[in-house]
Amino acid sequence: MYIYCQDRSRKHTMTPDKQDERRRQIEAAAFDVLAEKGYRSTSMLQIAKRAAASNQTLYAWYGNKQTLFQSLIEENARNVKDLLRDALDNHSDPQDTLRALGPLLLAFTTGEKAIIMNRAAIADADETGLLGEAIDSAARHEMVALITAIMTQLVAAGRFRDDTDPADAAESYISLLFGEVQLRQALGRMDVLDRTAIAQRAERAFDLTSRLYGATG
Repeated sequence: MYIYCQDRSRKHTMTPDKQDERRRQIEAAAFDVLAEKGYRSTSMLQIAKRAAASNQTLYAWYGNKQTLFQSLIEENARNVKDLLRDALDNHSDPQDTLRALGPLLLAFTTGEKAIIMNRAAIADADETGLLGEAIDSAARHEMVALITAIMTQLVAAGRFRDDTDPADAAESYISLLFGEVQLRQALGRMDVLDRTAIAQRAERAFDLTSRLYGATG
């Protein structure tokens, strides 16, 4: 199958693989412009120039700036989901899974790219709210669902008390893991966490969650 595409003012056909590659290039350029100029000062024309693409191509593929950045958020969410599923697949013991998960989640969701996208979502809140909705539905929803599944396994294995609500345990763990880190980063009050800070914060969240819900005796 070939897809018609107008790029750099030249008309040509593009295979699906080439189109996927071109999308990745455009989205990488969009992130670079966003990082340099901030959300409000970023335009589709600037992104098109950075990606060496036509403005018509960007509007044909994405519609507007908000949906372009929504694509970046959804791609990041898919990567987080893959990390979670890999952790589930690579550890047969749910307690080991939970312990391994914390550093991965923190590294991925409090890194430079996540900070920039969170700031964009804040800037968009009084315009469309689309980016905040994408972060909540695509990223947080998947994270909560998979962590809840781990908590369910911990209850079934007798590691957590029988009266533990897995959803409540998941929310507690997430709150302990992140706290106000993402908010403070988005407001410019905290830098990217280094590996030591990530490891310490993840271990603390794991330890406190285990104390809160762990089976006794």
